[in-house]
Amino acid sequence: MGRWLLIVVAFGVGCAGRQTPDGQQEVVVSPIPIPQPVYPRAELSNDLQELWNRVEEAVAVRPPQPPDGDTAEVIESWAEGAFRDWLLQRAAATDRALAATHALRTHPLFERGIGTALFGYMYEDLASSIRGAPVPEHIAEDKELLEIYTGALTEHLTPFAELSARAYYACLALFIKLDDVQWGEWAYYCDQRGSEVVDTFNLEPPEPANPNAPLTQLVTPP
Repeated sequence: MGRWLLIVVAFGVGCAGRQTPDGQQEVVVSPIPIPQPVYPRAELSNDLQELWNRVEEAVAVRPPQPPDGDTAEVIESWAEGAFRDWLLQRAAATDRALAATHALRTHPLFERGIGTALFGYMYEDLASSIRGAPVPEHIAEDKELLEIYTGALTEHLTPFAELSARAYYACLALFIKLDDVQWGEWAYYCDQRGSEVVDTFNLEPPEPANPNAPLTQLVTPP
């Protein structure tokens, strides 16, 4: 059953990405859609800039193209090849971003707030990549397969959605504590995004975040 769930989820996730002619994944780093900081990005601390760069690199690791065919053999080969490689690459990039959070333990509230917002988006992007995948026709037409498919998707994306909501709510708590009107747009952004993640993925709102907690603790499972 474990392999079947991987294949089902893999088929659903493989709906985006760019590859080079030789089949290698092309990493294209794009700006993350968050508010502009009060201070230019180049004037933020080196530690936060490094974290920001690593989050962008993680988001840039996109899923591979779907397999050329829908037979069990083709899908299984793809799931254990290109899809597994993508999972490993994305996990490694996420770990690199997490490692950068340790340096921001004592940084100002607004920098830790930006950090949590970045992680909220990174995890939301991953959960949305899975949830937004089209349902293969042969699965959509089979009630039993469809239940397995949707159940597998939910099982695999929920932890990422929960981490996203946790990070956004922590971001909100940090900017509320900062209580600076200049950063009000960030508080609004994190409140809005966190609420949308909770509603979209049918989650329970996270427990109130402690703004005094280390950044690493705010963006990892409790």
